[in-house]
Amino acid sequence: MIDRPLCVASIADFPEPWRWIEPLYDGEPPIDFRFFRTPSSKWINRLPGLSWGRIGIALQLRGTIRRGGIDLVASSMPRLSHYTSAIARPHAEGVPHLATGFNFTDLPTGMRLDAMRRSFARIDRFGVFSRMERELYARLFDLPVERFHFDPWGVAPPIAAPLPRTIAEPYVVAIGGEARDYETLAAVAKRLPKRRFVAVVRPHSFQNIEAPANLTILVNLPWDQTWSLAAHADAMAIPLRSSDTPNGIVTIVGAAHLGKAMVVTDSSGIRDYLTSEQNSLLVPVQDAAAFAAAIERLWDEPDLRRRLGDVAQGFAQTHCTEEVSMRATIRHILELTGRA
Repeated sequence: MIDRPLCVASIADFPEPWRWIEPLYDGEPPIDFRFFRTPSSKWINRLPGLSWGRIGIALQLRGTIRRGGIDLVASSMPRLSHYTSAIARPHAEGVPHLATGFNFTDLPTGMRLDAMRRSFARIDRFGVFSRMERELYARLFDLPVERFHFDPWGVAPPIAAPLPRTIAEPYVVAIGGEARDYETLAAVAKRLPKRRFVAVVRPHSFQNIEAPANLTILVNLPWDQTWSLAAHADAMAIPLRSSDTPNGIVTIVGAAHLGKAMVVTDSSGIRDYLTSEQNSLLVPVQDAAAFAAAIERLWDEPDLRRRLGDVAQGFAQTHCTEEVSMRATIRHILELTGRA
């Protein structure tokens, strides 16, 4: 029996002041969190080839593990989890390894897939954000599906209060860059020339896409400006590139916390969060006509718009909070270290 606090090493790409679940946890047993962060602005990140910053921090973690005293390693997201398993090698010292935030936009192929299969085989547990990902990643990496655990994305509302409104007229907002289908959004805007659309995106999002005059494109806005635009919007549009993408969840949960009515591409990857006609309107993939009809319906039926937003907000406040996420993570830690 360990007569000291559990020591959990967290390795992540997030800089200070991010401290994972540490600020939320004040329970038993006591846990000592130690943070290993990839460098955010050093010259090493600009070197070509491999992710040298991740390699360096994984080597640092390896030395700490070999000196003893680490009871569990928790890595964040797939690429860093790959480097952690392959280089820090917690399994070699008998230290359990929990991979959190395990979510891909583009699945690995070729040599990268082979390397990840080898490194992921030595990870004890993976936390994913949708049930469909359990089966998807188990098949892809040839691992038991029982290693993959569905934990809903849990966060605080994206902003406590919005900045002043900057667009006077009613508008629909689209946010995000992961696995989006902005070609369909542009087609939707063309179908609805009397409606105003605003997209907050990444530089590549509208590459080779002709945007109509009623679609304003804003690139890489600061967080508070982005979510203030969402807070003031009349509806949220989330066009996804396929019917089986597990992306868009961060935007969905953020919009739900703000009580926004959403029109979203129907995907097996988001059905743990959205149900059509209950807390959203879901439309077929790449169906601009259906997407436009759903937006018009929200405009024509304000009671529906309010109801969808209220139900979405209630879902987020119940299932997608920091507290819920923290409790799920603590459960994994205690089970993997034999303290449950």
